[in-house]
Amino acid sequence: MTKTPLTSLLEKFESGHSIPPIVLSDNDVVTVVNSLKKTHFLDLYEMRKEYIESVFFFENETGVIKIEQTRNIIEQSSKKSGSGYDIFIIERIDTLTLAAANSLLKLFEEVPSNILILLTSDSGREAMIETLASRVVFISSNILHTSLDSSIQEKIDDYFRVGDSAPFLSFLAKEKLEKSEYLAILIALKNQVLSGDIKNNKTIEKIESGIITLSSTNANPRWVVDEVVLSL
Repeated sequence: MTKTPLTSLLEKFESGHSIPPIVLSDNDVVTVVNSLKKTHFLDLYEMRKEYIESVFFFENETGVIKIEQTRNIIEQSSKKSGSGYDIFIIERIDTLTLAAANSLLKLFEEVPSNILILLTSDSGREAMIETLASRVVFISSNILHTSLDSSIQEKIDDYFRVGDSAPFLSFLAKEKLEKSEYLAILIALKNQVLSGDIKNNKTIEKIESGIITLSSTNANPRWVVDEVVLSL
């Protein structure tokens, strides 16, 4: 079975290797923590309210992450873990000030093998300060949870029912959509494949690759979606 990029990273971390910080959506952060800590939280809000051994939250409460907050992160990273490894959850990494970002460069470049840094973002990779963006793995962000217009969902449903990609590709060529809508389309395609009786791992990997490409680069979103649709 093909492993997702996130699964591969977590397996590397659990085997004792250092891995770079990972940008994830709130939901994916919850999934990772639940998996590693054997907890059953439903969302990040619920998780913040409870004590979880060796899980440290660095919340964005003012709208901007300032250097005073990043100093707390650096200080905590220098302490010995009480349970073998620590998980740092730094929220809304795209709101770092330049000074705060610069203070984290060394930690992000040389993450200790006993620390897993999970970052959340309400934007795409392009909104991050470049020096940090080059040191992280961008898997997903909260913009991926944009709801898809019902008319577009119907076209995706028709595509899977009929099995002819031409009408859907024609629609994509004519319409000028937002990047968030193209991301939502890829997620809808993935959900369609996962809900089928036969799950094609190569197809799922292709769609996930498209999602990561749109989230972490400035690639033309329509071209990325077209390529995914043509490969299905």
